[in-house]
Amino acid sequence: MLAWMIYAGLVAIALSGAALLAERAAKHRRMPTRWAWIIAIATSLFLPITMATVSMPPPRSLEPAGTSASFTLRDTTSLPLASTVIDWSGAKSYTSSVEVNSLLRDIWLAGSITLVLFLGVGTALFHRRKRSWARGTLCGVPVLLSDNVGPAVVGLIRSRIVVPAWVLRESPEQQSYVMAHEQSHLKARDPLLVAIALVLLVSMPWSPLLWWQFHRLRCAIEVDCDARVLGDGGDVETYCETLIQVGQNQSEYIAAVTAMSESRSFLERRIRIMLSKPGKLAGAMAFGLISISLGMAIFAARVTPPVSAAPLANGAITVNPGLLDEYVGFYELSDYSLVTVARKGDGLTVAPIGQFVAQGVIDVSPLGDREFSIPSIDVTLEFIGGGGGQARSLTVREHGRIVMEAPRVGPATADRIREDLAARVKDQKPFPDSENALKQILNASDAHSAARLGSVESYKFEGVTDYGWDIYDVQYEHGAQQVFIQLNRNGAIANSVMRRQ
Repeated sequence: MLAWMIYAGLVAIALSGAALLAERAAKHRRMPTRWAWIIAIATSLFLPITMATVSMPPPRSLEPAGTSASFTLRDTTSLPLASTVIDWSGAKSYTSSVEVNSLLRDIWLAGSITLVLFLGVGTALFHRRKRSWARGTLCGVPVLLSDNVGPAVVGLIRSRIVVPAWVLRESPEQQSYVMAHEQSHLKARDPLLVAIALVLLVSMPWSPLLWWQFHRLRCAIEVDCDARVLGDGGDVETYCETLIQVGQNQSEYIAAVTAMSESRSFLERRIRIMLSKPGKLAGAMAFGLISISLGMAIFAARVTPPVSAAPLANGAITVNPGLLDEYVGFYELSDYSLVTVARKGDGLTVAPIGQFVAQGVIDVSPLGDREFSIPSIDVTLEFIGGGGGQARSLTVREHGRIVMEAPRVGPATADRIREDLAARVKDQKPFPDSENALKQILNASDAHSAARLGSVESYKFEGVTDYGWDIYDVQYEHGAQQVFIQLNRNGAIANSVMRRQ
């Protein structure tokens, strides 16, 4: 959950930048600006969910004969930025703790419920106040007359224009501009747009980027409304005077409605926008901004989401304590990596050492009598029985594929693996055949890397990681990668990971 929330924040940052550039491009072309922000809000919510969870069958032309495996959209990405922000390779228990993930889900749910209650209570109180407003007409249009609310459009299903009493004392020309502004909101269905944005905010209330996007949407709605009023033949000077008059008689601010009155700083910006004239290079500027904006949106779609955990049983599956006791022990993942399985209440914990994707003590969730899932990474563990009241081995699957068979070992072997790993980390010396292994890995990935990064220019041994893997920085013509290597005692490659910098 924590990893996914960080990933969603990174995506929202990129999409916010894309929307900001798209808004500026639209201003250069005198086009509506609000759509950039409603798209940014929706995409910031749905893109991280879709990329992390949606699976698709491969095209028939690319599907190997006799298989029907599907692939997730995350497999089409290539920017593991979450790994750059946080070194997940040395992940502590809090990054995959069931308790922490459950706490984050509870906070998320509580935030959504609180926002719904806040909006519900606010709407109820607002409609209660609305009953005391008098009905009247202004410029031939039915309106509600209030003491200190408006000019604004209120209501979603039966939207009405509300104006404060002081508007009735203004000149007919200014009254007509007030009504033209609010009627433009009604025709453009701006109240519905604000309501849709609020629903999306309720779905992810913890994201400050979404709140900022919502603020920019509110501003863009008013700027677009100004442009429509002037586009219908309004006089810019008189209309600006009307806006100044509304700003001087600052009415009560209501967050969930489209109101003519906003902050004075924003009012000044709206007036500058209306008085500005498009430059000679407006078209070229708009084209350049849109190009960069699309590039940032594509960048957001290329960010790699964290792997999703297997579905949790939520207490529906219970495992016989006698079976759990059979699984307790040590399992050898490689010459320098080990997983310790222990009891914790009615469940199990695993404590891997020497592994790239997980470290620390991790609570696992049962998927059956013999199969368990590791939260936050798409890894499952299956214990293979061997008789005598003890599991014989541990099968590790990643994305549903078997990646490791770990035999059960005794305490003496487990101590030797820990000592050998600690010695490697302390000595900071590469495996004897580490450089040859690096060349094999680079040759095997040469075609794929060359298409993106060009040919290899140099590489450098950077040391031994805390989990006992050799790490190399590899420089290419158009970028760089980190290569992590783990060899066994015979010099064969046990594991390797390539991570773009």
